[in-house]
Amino acid sequence: MFKKLRSPASQLGGIVIANPCPVDNVEIIQAPLPDKVVLPLQQRMGDEVIPCVKVGDKVLTGQVIAQAQDAFCVSIHASISGTVVAIDAQTIPHQSRLKSKCITIKSDGKDEWVEHKGYADFLHELPQTLVDYIQQSGIVGLGGAGFPTHAKFNTIKPCHTLIINATECEPGIMCDDALMRHYACEVIRGVEILLYISGANQAIIAIEDDKQKAYQSLLTLTHNDKINIVQIPTKYTSGAEKLLIRSLLDVEIPANKFAVDEGIICQNIATTKAISDAVIKGKPLISRIVTVTGDGVAQPNNFEVRLGASFAHIVALARPDSHPHNNRMGGIMMGIDVKTLEVPICKVSNCIFINHTKAKVNIQECIRCGQCNQVCPVGLLPQQLYWYAKSENTDKAMDYNLDSCIECRCCDVVCPSHIPLTQYFSFAKALHRQKTQGQQKVDIARERFEFREYRLERNKTERTKMMARKKEELKQKMANDKTQKSKIAQAMARVKQEKNGNKI
Repeated sequence: MFKKLRSPASQLGGIVIANPCPVDNVEIIQAPLPDKVVLPLQQRMGDEVIPCVKVGDKVLTGQVIAQAQDAFCVSIHASISGTVVAIDAQTIPHQSRLKSKCITIKSDGKDEWVEHKGYADFLHELPQTLVDYIQQSGIVGLGGAGFPTHAKFNTIKPCHTLIINATECEPGIMCDDALMRHYACEVIRGVEILLYISGANQAIIAIEDDKQKAYQSLLTLTHNDKINIVQIPTKYTSGAEKLLIRSLLDVEIPANKFAVDEGIICQNIATTKAISDAVIKGKPLISRIVTVTGDGVAQPNNFEVRLGASFAHIVALARPDSHPHNNRMGGIMMGIDVKTLEVPICKVSNCIFINHTKAKVNIQECIRCGQCNQVCPVGLLPQQLYWYAKSENTDKAMDYNLDSCIECRCCDVVCPSHIPLTQYFSFAKALHRQKTQGQQKVDIARERFEFREYRLERNKTERTKMMARKKEELKQKMANDKTQKSKIAQAMARVKQEKNGNKI
């Protein structure tokens, strides 16, 4: 399937998946500056950020060009110096394949940086100051999820353990391995910063046992008693957050909770290095390391590239052949297919697979072999979930813990009928969310209607009582008036009688 198969294979249950990138010569090539960059305003999570530049403005590398309007989003910075030439909707590498609003910058070739400084003596700063600075530096999870890094540290729950995920368990992706070998000092410094911010008692760097050079690089520079480096088996899905926590700490995170709820914070190794660059050097997130590999390129390697550069910009450096290709961003298992290479490198673009196009296999009916049940890393029943997802019985699928599916595609790989099970599960999740949101809207509308009816009935009842009370008060007043008139008449009669008596 791939070229240069030299590394140990990642194991998937009873399946062996060969790693296409050699580990005996892992390097990082600095990609040349792109002629232009396209920077999406919609990050993987959160709302769209608001541009603070306009077309025609000159910008410097590292300058803030879009800012967050809420506490969840992060800022976006210019990854090159040049001129803003467009702020419009463009195609981005996303599974929805929809266009998103982007800022396009044309390079001036100078790469002039904006003035920047960090917090080199970070121990004398308040943790919240550093958290805010991380948000301003535009740092998100670089492992693929894109979750805003600062959001994990704004929780009010105390943290006792910090886990640095360096597993990189999907075969073929080698950017984190290269990062640990070449930037071990920055990684360790980033871990110390996160320890200070979180107040955790310990930090665990989890690294796969096939990355011995990276392990030795980190081990040599680790002199902090709170930092432990733990090697785990090279096994696919071992890097999934909840599975990693269970493996390291023997702690089971419930389906309806997150790691931070149990006092555990997980960060990707590349994110840790980015935090070090931001806090120590004052450099915002404007570049990342991307692995380019697959059987369609002659020289697979890792490239450090500016955010917003096109896929084609770095794929060309790996010397792709002339055959038709299938392009995929992210892992070969959990990544997404990309129709064109004219899409921008984003913060979550850790790998680009360029593989020769292959004929699609025919999908057949489920034969109930049960192999999918055997390989599910979280212990679900994919076969049963498939029937419920196919019939759109999402409530029943949720009863079988559909929300715990990590969409690793292990079941897809072993299915002899070639059923795209994960697609069914992803669809069922989205459908259930839609139904749930629709039901919530219906419930809200019903509650509003019922409250309106209750309010109208209450007003009617209160008005009836008020009218009855006023009627009674009027009757009482009339009776009182009648009595008063009678008393006046009697008094006047007495006065008249007295007058008549005096005349006689």
